[in-house]
Amino acid sequence: MFRIWIPSGKLTLAVFYIICEVKNMSYYEASEDNIPTKKDSRGFTVYYPVCHICGASLMCWSYTRNTQYTCKDCRELLIERAEDKKASLLAEKQKRCLERAVDRISRITKIEKYHSSIKWVENHLGKTGWFQSTEEVMVTLELIRKNVKAHHQVKIYNYSVDFILPDYKVVLEIDGKLYHGKDKKEYETVRDKAICEKLGDGWQVIRIDTDCINMKITRLVPAIESVLKRRKAITGMEERAIKVS
Repeated sequence: MFRIWIPSGKLTLAVFYIICEVKNMSYYEASEDNIPTKKDSRGFTVYYPVCHICGASLMCWSYTRNTQYTCKDCRELLIERAEDKKASLLAEKQKRCLERAVDRISRITKIEKYHSSIKWVENHLGKTGWFQSTEEVMVTLELIRKNVKAHHQVKIYNYSVDFILPDYKVVLEIDGKLYHGKDKKEYETVRDKAICEKLGDGWQVIRIDTDCINMKITRLVPAIESVLKRRKAITGMEERAIKVS
């Protein structure tokens, strides 16, 4: 076996010795473990350990004892299973959010009015990024019930917005609390401005407190219309004030 010796100022030579040491270790371990080897056309040693799942032989340029080798087909199968499991867990979480949403709405109004809305959500369970909270599901059910066109979890720049309502030119955000710290408020101001500029003229951001959603979900659409009307009135007064001055 080669010894690792690093002469002063000769790093390239040291790296060569290390590579030789590693290759020798691979070869000796492969020999002791009865791993088939072969020299390629350039004289390099090729190793053929078996897949720890299916037992198929696979080609490697090095060998390390106690390492689980996996062939390409089995690796793809493992990835597929992991993705299926992740999707299943996501759908289950979203289903629980839907169940809680239905329970909360039924305490406020007749749940029969939401039959088609519930069916629609059920058919979209498992979609990545959607229905992250009970309140998001409640808003989805209410918007569908009121025939309001909406896009859920939309990516704008590096931001994700909860809902976009194109007919109202509104970005609807669900907040745990309406009042945040100063830093959070400044961040939201910059964020909202960037989003509205991207969407175009006339777009606005409206934030709805989760408490309002849980207690007054049937008032969601009228509340949005009321906010827009109030903001329009304020803008009109500001414009008139500018003209007068």
